[in-house]
Amino acid sequence: MTYRQLLAGNADFRRLWAGQVISEIGDWLNNIAVLALTIELAGAGRVGLAIAVYAIARHLPLFVFGPLAGVVVDRADRRRVMIAADLLRAFLALGFILANVFQSLPVIYAVGASLFSVSAFFNAAKRASIPNLVRDTDELLSANSLSASTTAATIAVGSALGGVIAALVGRNLVFVINALTFLASAEMIRRVRAHTRKQKAGATQAARDKQPPVFVPSTVFRVLRRVAIDFREGLRYVRGDALLSAIFVVAAGWGLGNGAARALYSIFGARMGEGVVAGWGPSAREWIARPTDFGISVLFVAMGLGGVLGAPLAKRFNRAPGDRLGARMGRSLTLDGFGLALFSLMPNIWVAALVLVAREMNFAIWWTAQQTIVMQRTDDAYAGRVFASYETLTTLMMVGSMLVSGAAADRVGIRPVGASAGLIVAMSGLLWFILRRRRASALA
Repeated sequence: MTYRQLLAGNADFRRLWAGQVISEIGDWLNNIAVLALTIELAGAGRVGLAIAVYAIARHLPLFVFGPLAGVVVDRADRRRVMIAADLLRAFLALGFILANVFQSLPVIYAVGASLFSVSAFFNAAKRASIPNLVRDTDELLSANSLSASTTAATIAVGSALGGVIAALVGRNLVFVINALTFLASAEMIRRVRAHTRKQKAGATQAARDKQPPVFVPSTVFRVLRRVAIDFREGLRYVRGDALLSAIFVVAAGWGLGNGAARALYSIFGARMGEGVVAGWGPSAREWIARPTDFGISVLFVAMGLGGVLGAPLAKRFNRAPGDRLGARMGRSLTLDGFGLALFSLMPNIWVAALVLVAREMNFAIWWTAQQTIVMQRTDDAYAGRVFASYETLTTLMMVGSMLVSGAAADRVGIRPVGASAGLIVAMSGLLWFILRRRRASALA
């Protein structure tokens, strides 16, 4: 099934997808300005740690609120969860203007943490909704591939726009545009008409009414206890499936290596961008007032372009069922790690961007395969908790890696840290084949 057929024939998925396009363009447009502002305020010798702290402020809420988000989206109207999250994020996004006005790193960290706390609920609800908005496996594969390519395209478009607007006009305009995109996303999701969660056969409205409310609990203790019980059930569900367990183990290794990449990409771009603009002469400095924003934008545009080019490959290569799909996932994950190691050794921003395009093309293949396997093997009743626990696990590994790699980059340099992170991801890919072989032996 082509993307055009999917979007033309499935109006509700089209609306969800449109909301994703709008909000993610705003996210990445905003990301360039915030990263550049963080580097600017950190000062020499503290850039690595400052970027790491900001990255942790963005990702730690996914770990803290991931379990609660999984429980909420399995027990509430997922459409309403997404709309509420978008409206709240529109308000919070304006906080970056205060950070720019007062030149404050703590405000950047606080606003970033608040935004991603809310995003934990939106992301869990969106992923859990997709299987219920498509009709069969072919549509599910196309939907996952389109979602991946859309994220990649919005990285390219948003980063390019963000770099241009921030460098030539100003960062505050970027922050306002980002807030408006959340409002537009909420409107698109409001138009979704299909159920975003399955209705149990034979269940009556009266029976559903007997379920304990999520948003109006009688006591805080009861809510926390219910969250702990339900989330533990989700983890037990994953442990009961050998293939899902293997995916989670490998994902932890990927998060450990990719955390360093997330923390260091912007530093690579900022330093290389300053070098490029300086090499173009004084006239270039006059119209590119912020070379830091420019350099970061170049690398993030390369990331997005690689994802766009990789999406059709992911759809083509991942049509294979069962074990063949898993094998492609392992090979692509291994290559993903080697791509990161190679990127860290590149001498200038243009060669680094080409390597990043290739790495992201390959990443699209393994990510789409992984998401498809998880969705196919997960019962809808546990979908929110499974995806939330996945986000929680990978985020925990990434947060630890970000803090260590940021501090290490200030001491030993960004290149050896980036290369080491790539080798960790590559070893995770090789581990996947070992775990698959053990599972096959156990079933024999």
